[in-house]
Amino acid sequence: MAPFVKVFIVLACFSVFHSLSSRESIRASIRAKARISFGAYAALRALISLSLLVLSVVVLFRDAHSTYQIFPPTYGLPAILPAMLTIWIAGTALGELAKARRLPQFFGFQEYPKLFIFTGAYSICRHPMYAGWLIASWGLLLSKPYLLTLFYNLLLTLFVVYMALQEEKQMIALFGDKYSSYRRQVPFLLPYGFLKKRVRENGAPPL
Repeated sequence: MAPFVKVFIVLACFSVFHSLSSRESIRASIRAKARISFGAYAALRALISLSLLVLSVVVLFRDAHSTYQIFPPTYGLPAILPAMLTIWIAGTALGELAKARRLPQFFGFQEYPKLFIFTGAYSICRHPMYAGWLIASWGLLLSKPYLLTLFYNLLLTLFVVYMALQEEKQMIALFGDKYSSYRRQVPFLLPYGFLKKRVRENGAPPL
């Protein structure tokens, strides 16, 4: 039971911190008390979030073998295909952001207005960065097919879905019907938008 408790505690700390620190009221309060810039706050938040996430992976890798093995591990090309797909999706999404000159805004180093990109990776699913994250995480199950890995991925998926839904509320508030139309035509997290004929031929709906 101890490995599951440890993974839960670390991922819970990461999830709560990352979620609460993204709220405008908390961000403004901390910045005012600490007298730091928007960029400094974003950098500190990213450092703490990344440290907690890395710690959760360390706990997973260290303790996974002590839990039940679900199936024999997979090695070679099949085991790295999820990582390759993640690199492609994330790289394509970052390319769209770079083309729009919005990378600093995406990573939280610039303030609103929020960005609405609907081309490239954003035409195959609405959250390609989250999708890539989940593909890599669930792909890890191939080489580490343990019950702890499954438990870790279930928790991480719940957090990612929650964060994506929170972001969509902000996007609807900012862009209204345009974003609602985008939601109706492009999948949420599963990257299968290219299978939809209208999206494949015309791309996501224009602004």
